[in-house]
Amino acid sequence: MRIGFLSMSGLRAHDPELLRRGLTLPGLLERGRQVASLPSLGLLSIAACTPESHELVYAESHTGELPHELEGCDLVAISTLSAQAFETYAVADRLRERGVRVALGGLHATAVPEEAARHADYVVVGEGEHAWPEVVRRAERGAPPCTLRADDLEPVDVAALPVPRYDLLGRRPYGRYTVQT
Repeated sequence: MRIGFLSMSGLRAHDPELLRRGLTLPGLLERGRQVASLPSLGLLSIAACTPESHELVYAESHTGELPHELEGCDLVAISTLSAQAFETYAVADRLRERGVRVALGGLHATAVPEEAARHADYVVVGEGEHAWPEVVRRAERGAPPCTLRADDLEPVDVAALPVPRYDLLGRRPYGRYTVQT
């Protein structure tokens, strides 16, 4: 299978009232630019937990567009924050319309899994490192949509995790990387 990992990069503010008022919280926009300049450690970490024999690609969407790297993917994993949920759902819906299976995880999907399930085949609640291989197995079999909960699996031991798949970043010009300790 060809599996994509889609990072919804960038800071988004969709509240019309906040936008009308100028969204002037000190440092908010600069902090958003700094965060957007980092690759998604969560996605790179679950990529490292993907069973072998799959082709993996990493892509970023700064504006809610479908990146060309996702062409031909059978499954796409998207991790999202609440500020990006509307755009994430729109991207997930477009992928599903094309016959691509979608897995949603991250803070927003964990907080409102029933909402996320309306836009995904698989929803991961909590840490995804142990749930992700099961998502891949289900996608391979064409299993029906479901929600997988980290609390139903063995706890994640950070010390035992494989190194995140930084190699999927290719030659992107990142000035720095995040690590998990």
